[in-house]
Amino acid sequence: MSDAPILGPVNHVTDLDAAGDFEKKHTPHIDIDEVDGGLLVTVTVGWDVPHPNQPDHYITWIELLAGDAPIARFDLSPIATTPVVSVVVNVDPGTVLRAVEHCNLHGLWAAEITA
Repeated sequence: MSDAPILGPVNHVTDLDAAGDFEKKHTPHIDIDEVDGGLLVTVTVGWDVPHPNQPDHYITWIELLAGDAPIARFDLSPIATTPVVSVVVNVDPGTVLRAVEHCNLHGLWAAEITA
C-alpha cells in the first residue's frame, strides 16, 4: 500500500500484513487479557511502526467502544504521553470492541476485536 494519506471519514485497514508503514503507524492495535473481574483491554497506536509524538503530529485521543456504545476515552497531549492506554471492562463474550484513534494530521483510524 502507499504511504500517502487515506483520510476517509474513519480509516479501517482490514489487512495489516499488506499495509504500508503509514497505515501501520495509525491503525490501533487491541490486546485483551483476562483479569479478576473483567478484561484488560490495551490499545496501542503505532504497534508495528511507531507513531510520532510531537507538537505538530500526535495522537489526540483514543476511544474504546463496545458495539456502538462508547465505554472509555483517553485524551492525550504531545510529547508527554505515549499512545498506549489500558482499561478493565466487563462485556459479554462475543462483544465487538472497537478502538478509534484521532491523529491531528491524518484523522480517524479504527480497529476491531471480538471479546
